[in-house]
Amino acid sequence: MSNPLRIAICIALGLFFGLGKMALDKHQGREWAVSPQQIAEARAAGKAGVTTRPGTVAYLPIRSEIADELPFYWLFYGLAGMAAGWAMTRRKPPAD
Repeated sequence: MSNPLRIAICIALGLFFGLGKMALDKHQGREWAVSPQQIAEARAAGKAGVTTRPGTVAYLPIRSEIADELPFYWLFYGLAGMAAGWAMTRRKPPAD
């Protein structure tokens, strides 16, 4: 397989895995401990905010502790996908 084709496959796999992990994290709401949607739902229900612990109410959105690390996870997944693509498309040694 030619190198430009291998590079294109690696880039496609890296984007697939990195963007897939990002979409999964955003779908699961891993960026927020208390999301703006949760606060809006609580206010629509007549509450002042979201009860996070007994006796504690959040009035503003709270970012998760790992929110700043998530782009590094996405990058790692993308690089792992690229490495897997590079390993899968290498030339196999001829059988004896």
